Amino acid sequence: MAMPEGEMLPAADRRARNIDSLRRYFRLLEEGEIDEWSTLWAAEGTQLVPYATGALPREINGRDDIRVLYRNIAAGFERLRYLVLEFQPMADPDMMLARWRPLCHLVGGGEYTNESFGIFRFDAQGKIVHFVEYFNPAGFVENYDSFSEE
Repeated sequence: MAMPEGEMLPAADRRARNIDSLRRYFRLLEEGEIDEWSTLWAAEGTQLVPYATGALPREINGRDDIRVLYRNIAAGFERLRYLVLEFQPMADPDMMLARWRPLCHLVGGGEYTNESFGIFRFDAQGKIVHFVEYFNPAGFVENYDSFSEE
């Protein structure tokens, strides 16, 4: 739902909308629907991964580059589901803290799991404009080649 320029939903409505967006975000990742998932991002959206090492980029700029990265990662998953998925609103209604624990069955065999949390910032239209993701880097880096096409 697009708001007329200059108008903004009340804070409680923005929080509810953003929680719904995050539920959809994780559901679409589980379903491997990366193209539809990418529509949740603003065109200029950014993702920061402070603990990234190796082939995983520390910063990804723009919805198109984010979509490519996640397509590559998702190509290595036979199945993804979330064992834990929690959302915590922050004082700013356009910011949300999420915590999740993925369980990924890898195409090459084996499983990947990790503990993750992130801070999401949304624009006035409810699109993700910035996401900072934290996870245990050892587990991710050890498995990155197993679930990336690159």
